[in-house]
Amino acid sequence: MLLFALLMAAQAGYARPELLVDSTWLAAHLSDANVRIVDLRPRGYVDSHIPGAVWLDNNAIRVANRPPTFLPTAEEFADLMARLGISSTTRVIAYDERGGIYAARLWWILNYYGHPNVALLDGGWTKWTQDQRPTNAAVPAYTRASFKINAGTVKVATAQDVLAAINKPGTKLVDARTQAEIDGKDLRNIKRGGFIESSVPVYWEDMLDPTTKVFKSAAEIQKLYRDRGIRAGDDVITYCQVGMRASHDLFTLALIGHDLAKLRNYYGAWEEWGNRDDTPIKQK
Repeated sequence: MLLFALLMAAQAGYARPELLVDSTWLAAHLSDANVRIVDLRPRGYVDSHIPGAVWLDNNAIRVANRPPTFLPTAEEFADLMARLGISSTTRVIAYDERGGIYAARLWWILNYYGHPNVALLDGGWTKWTQDQRPTNAAVPAYTRASFKINAGTVKVATAQDVLAAINKPGTKLVDARTQAEIDGKDLRNIKRGGFIESSVPVYWEDMLDPTTKVFKSAAEIQKLYRDRGIRAGDDVITYCQVGMRASHDLFTLALIGHDLAKLRNYYGAWEEWGNRDDTPIKQK
């Protein structure tokens, strides 16, 4: 069944088809001991979820008052995964109800801490329920696992890294926010609005089918990035407000084959950048 899922994903032309599983594959692997399904929806888990799924509060994987990286420590993250029954060999399948905006942040941080065996459920809760797959409200209990931190691939960027990347040849700053945020019209309780000089907008939701929330083909995703001047060899730093939409852009770049070592998430994001007084902001 894993081969089937990879073949289906490969038909869409993805360079890394293993980063996605579809509802058919997951429905056949709900009882696999080495698969852990993680529900990252902000609400709805107690009412209904994919059978066997554990719930993870997305706020637990970003520490809002911990600059410059805003990351949980390696020890904190390992303990969090262990309590969910995720070991160093567990295949993690993450999903949400918005096409991966929350799930992609777990994908990013797992890869950052050296656990690449993680995929997103293509279409997430939206496609799962459209396909009339099984759901229940039972909360599973898993034995505490042993999760080891290893050297990761994708990286984190700090505000200083972003400053150094402005107008730097070979480095692209990617803004995953809405046009209203970029224009400074939608502040979202941030002190200053606007955008970072030399950044290019790549709105995360443009990667998805609007009805099913499944990812578009590799050719369509590649065109979105290439049309904005982002090339395969570029170093890329993504940002949004709190690192979720930025993680989604990183995920799609990984999906089409971008070098993982060249991908960084500015995890402080606009919540840090727009609330500081010493960071340069451009406005239209």
